Amino acid sequence: MVINKHGSFYLRSGWGTKILQAVKEDALIFSPNNEQAAVDNIGLGRVMIKALRYWSEAMGLTIEEKTQQGIKQVPTTLFSLIEKNDKYFQKRGSLLLLHRNLALNKENATAWYWLFNEFTQNEFDKDVFSDGFHSYLAVNGMAVKKDAVEKEFNCVKNTYIGEQHFDIKNIMDEDTYPFLAPLGLLKVNEKKKLEKVPLQKGDIPLELLLFSIAMDNLEESTSGKQVSVDKLMEEQCQVGRYFNIRYTRLIESLLEAENKKYINLNNNFGNRYIEFLDIDYSDLQRKYYLDKER
Repeated sequence: MVINKHGSFYLRSGWGTKILQAVKEDALIFSPNNEQAAVDNIGLGRVMIKALRYWSEAMGLTIEEKTQQGIKQVPTTLFSLIEKNDKYFQKRGSLLLLHRNLALNKENATAWYWLFNEFTQNEFDKDVFSDGFHSYLAVNGMAVKKDAVEKEFNCVKNTYIGEQHFDIKNIMDEDTYPFLAPLGLLKVNEKKKLEKVPLQKGDIPLELLLFSIAMDNLEESTSGKQVSVDKLMEEQCQVGRYFNIRYTRLIESLLEAENKKYINLNNNFGNRYIEFLDIDYSDLQRKYYLDKER
């Protein structure tokens, strides 16, 4: 588990595109021995380049591989899909998938994992976050200073919420706009506290919801087994936690998925279960990007 590997530079709107362009042009761009070239080609300072390297891997766009030439960025399937179909990150689904990757990345995006999986309060401020996360790290053998945890709070917050109100249509510098703000997963409420915002049925494309459920429950989805809806809602690393979707909204989406013959939705003595079918659920990610109406 790590914190502050991003150097306190939160993820900004234009950075996803910068990663795609830089890695496509040179897979060794983030190697330490290419630092000056990265500064010149990407147009960010050295410390920001290091943050960009961190975000690329933390979001699941690239996987690092050590070679004789240096540290190589190996594009993932998601990298290739976005680079081909949504390189300016205009699709909500791209942001949802990257949020999911952060929220599932316990080792390299620990604060994101903790906030959207372990931490069950919907309303919180810096003190509540910092106390809870500090305790979580201590229990897991990480002794860190409180101010380091507070810096992590600021970075998490600024990934989803700006310090001021932004109008994305009129903003002049995209590199000041929080990358995941369009998702609306966090907001500042009337009490000036942060609040998790439940996603509605229409906020999550059906193919990506089913893709996420299937990948989170890979053993069941690849063997035609069942998984309970309660598990999806209550357990860590499941859509009910990291997408903060309500039970009734999830059921509505699952009924639609059943109508489209993606799954069977079974009821066993009042408990609902998803029955996976003989489908390559991993392909639903690609299917989302091939749907020209999205």
